[in-house]
Amino acid sequence: MFQINWKLKAFLYKVFQSLRLTKSLYFIQKYITRRSKINIQKIDPHWERHESSIRKNNCISLLEIGAGKSLEQNIYFSYIFNNQLKQTVIDINKMIDFNLFNDASLTISNLLNLKFKGKVTNQEEILNKYNIQYLAPHKLSDLSEKKFDICVSTTTLEHFSLQDLNNFLLDVKKILKEGGLISSVIDYSDHYSHTDKNIKSLNFLKFDESDWVKYNNSYLYQNRLRHQDYRKLFNDFNYEIKIEHKGNSAEKFQNISNKFDAHDDETFICWGYYLLAIN
Repeated sequence: MFQINWKLKAFLYKVFQSLRLTKSLYFIQKYITRRSKINIQKIDPHWERHESSIRKNNCISLLEIGAGKSLEQNIYFSYIFNNQLKQTVIDINKMIDFNLFNDASLTISNLLNLKFKGKVTNQEEILNKYNIQYLAPHKLSDLSEKKFDICVSTTTLEHFSLQDLNNFLLDVKKILKEGGLISSVIDYSDHYSHTDKNIKSLNFLKFDESDWVKYNNSYLYQNRLRHQDYRKLFNDFNYEIKIEHKGNSAEKFQNISNKFDAHDDETFICWGYYLLAIN
């Protein structure tokens, strides 16, 4: 995997942000760092976690927020549910890459030993062949009908500001059917550690907010909320927590900011899963 010093990466993101060079960044990720290259070795357990919730609750309509460039999770759902799950995917920016989509679909079909659904070159073909409606640029507030059984996200909510999370938890109730669900995998780790093996997986806990703002940016915004913070937030918005799963934890370390509770084991959890229901 491509490695880069995290402070240098943060600085470069700040430059791209200030100059609004989004397309240039995507080009670099695809052709230079290869961060956008499809590298699916096995079926992601997070996909299976969502699948279990979808299946057990007889969901037939799904909304996903923040699906990214390849829609690989949605492709998995298309194969595993044989296109019987109607999927709507929204992103705040149009990020889809049809070549990545096709590579992901071929890989997933081989892993599942199922017939390849075929290549696509546009959004209409994605809808016709995979029963996935891709909408971007699009926001949750742009949707109005109560037509979804479940809203799914994987490693997305950690990139929302607290205000955006509040808006999300309010807006999603408007478009979920009665008894609707939210199925979310949240990555609590420092995402800079994904490309810099020289820092701890929770390196960002060392920084006070005034210092962290120097490294946070719109391309890799991280709210740094911990597992217990999400639980409180969901309770505050009157969601029923049907499933709560705590993932692996990092080794505790003491030199963390006073913003975080060093004595709470949940502070050091690296990822978690919540299945929520509207009360």
